[in-house]
Amino acid sequence: MMSLRFWLLAAGFDVWWTLAVWGRDRFIIFLLISSFLMLAFTPSRRRLWVAVACTLGIMMDSLWCILGLFEFTDSAAVPAWMMALWLGFSAWWLWLLGVLRLKVYWLIPLGAVSGPLAYFIGMHLGAMQLQATPLYVWLALAAGWALFLPLISLPVLLNQHSLRRS
Repeated sequence: MMSLRFWLLAAGFDVWWTLAVWGRDRFIIFLLISSFLMLAFTPSRRRLWVAVACTLGIMMDSLWCILGLFEFTDSAAVPAWMMALWLGFSAWWLWLLGVLRLKVYWLIPLGAVSGPLAYFIGMHLGAMQLQATPLYVWLALAAGWALFLPLISLPVLLNQHSLRRS
């Protein structure tokens, strides 16, 4: 059974994510401070990978924009609020993965469904607009997230595997 701390942190991230996407630039100072606090509370051995995951996420969003799949509201590129969201998500996800201890084969369908779902919700909150045929956008996002989520999870998964073998 998951602890109260787990449920509070999971629900807290959902509220934070919604505030980030809904509030965007209106809450940029809060988003930047809170995402850097999430990084600061990340164990030091994992901070570099949080930064790598964040950078890869921003690169993935940039690619989607360059390919003309979607664009963020009031921004020609990945906006600062989205960069803060990527930092917070990366810190939160790597913590959550350490708690849940998921197998890599579960991360592929989880990424393929949850990634596009987040963008779908973001679109309905006014954070982005589709620029291409919706089917192509959702399929591209599903494929990208099916690769992205397992990739950024590798350090945690490999560490869990090596700890079990010891």
